[in-house]
Amino acid sequence: MNRPLFLVLSLLALACGANDQPSMRLPWNDALKAELLSRLAADQAARDRLVAAMNAGTAPDTALFTDMMAIDSANALWLRDAVARHGWPERDAIGNDGARAAFLLVQHADHDTAFQAAMLPELEAAFRRGQAEGQSVALLTDRVAVARGEPQVYGSQTTVTDGNIVFTPIADSAGVDARRAQMGLPPLSDYRRVLDSVYGRKRPPRGASR
Repeated sequence: MNRPLFLVLSLLALACGANDQPSMRLPWNDALKAELLSRLAADQAARDRLVAAMNAGTAPDTALFTDMMAIDSANALWLRDAVARHGWPERDAIGNDGARAAFLLVQHADHDTAFQAAMLPELEAAFRRGQAEGQSVALLTDRVAVARGEPQVYGSQTTVTDGNIVFTPIADSAGVDARRAQMGLPPLSDYRRVLDSVYGRKRPPRGASR
């Protein structure tokens, strides 16, 4: 192969490879933000239907759970592809509402814990750049830890025993309030009071949280 042709092919190969790098990802735009918010609206509507059924004192129809799981699955697939193409949606690009929507879609993807774990470093990096909320990082960190059978870090995850809210095991529980403060979260005792007042014995199942 002659040298000029070799150089041209080498440059083309480098250019194609560069498209796979995060720095070459296409930016988020208004259309993507609108789609993201629309998907969050469907996510929240499914949970509203479950909460309404529970508040009515009746066992929710299994169709409600099936519908919620189908929405969560579709949202996770869409967001996985969007992040691969455009990177994590940052606040400067799509606003606080868009960034929060992306977090909630990941937080509710309990059917795909590998996806949640894969998105955590993206969210952490956005937080370090001032483009994501600390509480979002804390909540997803705990979600991933509990899914792996590990102690949670920030004390955001709970279960219900005999109608009482119980925190799943917390690593270094003596230091949890200091860690929570670093992420903009209130002390654990305040968080418990909020959960007790809002949910009590009607706490939604894990994955159905708002």
